[in-house]
Amino acid sequence: MAKAEEGGRLRVRADEHRDFVALHAVGALDYGSSPLLKEQADVALGATDPPRLVIDLTEVTFCDSTGYGVLMYALNRVRRLAGSLVLVGPSAVMRQRLRRLGVADLFDTRRTVEEAVEAFAEVT
Repeated sequence: MAKAEEGGRLRVRADEHRDFVALHAVGALDYGSSPLLKEQADVALGATDPPRLVIDLTEVTFCDSTGYGVLMYALNRVRRLAGSLVLVGPSAVMRQRLRRLGVADLFDTRRTVEEAVEAFAEVT
């Protein structure tokens, strides 16, 4: 089942699957829109046990420090719940910023949602 939410310049669609939830973000992930992704991540983390979350960033056009903060928030929540988080398709700029922030190695990053699902199979 897919649900879409809008927050300013960001849209987030949640696709719930049997073993994981994929959040597909489209637009700018910034101070005004980051709360939407945070809220959707919180909901998604309660949908599977253990929580398995994919955040698809392939259509994110901009990300500021608040957006990176939400990604770290989601990672910390997933870890506390003994779950898994995979980021899909962050742009070259986003990957570079994550490296500069010193957190790139904390994230499992894949090119496609299909690769993320395969990563979950590897963990099981």
